[in-house]
Amino acid sequence: MKPQRTYIRTLDRLKVSNLAARLIGNIQRILPPDTAMFHEAILQAGAPDAGQPMRYLPFNRQIHRDGDLITALSLVVLFNNPAMERFILKGVRERISRLVYKFSFNNMDCFIRSVRLDWKLLQIMATAPGEFSIMGIVQRDEVQRKRLIRRRCRYIYPLLLIPTGDKTSYDYILQFEKRHTIPKIKIPLLPLYRSGSHRIEK
Repeated sequence: MKPQRTYIRTLDRLKVSNLAARLIGNIQRILPPDTAMFHEAILQAGAPDAGQPMRYLPFNRQIHRDGDLITALSLVVLFNNPAMERFILKGVRERISRLVYKFSFNNMDCFIRSVRLDWKLLQIMATAPGEFSIMGIVQRDEVQRKRLIRRRCRYIYPLLLIPTGDKTSYDYILQFEKRHTIPKIKIPLLPLYRSGSHRIEK
C-alpha cells in the first residue's frame, strides 16, 4: 500500500518557512535572491489548504542589473504537490481551457495552464519530498550587439522551484522552462516589443 502523504497545515509557519528557505535558495541560478522579501511573501500567503491545488502569492518583485542584462523576478504561485496528479487538464477541461486561453495575454495564466497540461511535470511535483512547489515569472532584458547593430531582446519564462534532488527531474524542469520561454524584440523608436524567434541561453 502506498504510504499516506502528510500535509503542511496553513498555520504551521515553521514547516512552511523551512521549505520556503530551501526553495528560495534555488533562485541563485537566476539572480542573487532577495531572500527576506520572497520569504515574507510565502509566509504571508501560507501553504495551500489540503483541498487547494494552488495558492497565489502577494505582490513581490526583484530587479537585478548586470551590465546590459536586466533580470526581474516575481514569485506568483504555490502549488500543492500532493494534489498535482489531480490537477491535470485533459478531455473536455483541456479543450475548454484551450479556447479560454487562446487569446490570453496573461503570462501567469498561460504558464499555469502549461503546468497543468504536462503530465510528467505534475508527477515530478506529486512525488517530490516537500509539500509545495513555487512558480515564478522571469523577465530578462538584454542588449545584443553585432558590429554597429544593437538589438534589445526580452525573454519571459516560468521559473519552477520544486523540492527534488533527482537530476533527471531537475533537467526536465529546466527543459520545461526553456520550452515555454516567450521571446520578444523591441520595436525601434517605440516602447513596445514584438514576438521574436531568438531563444534564451540559460
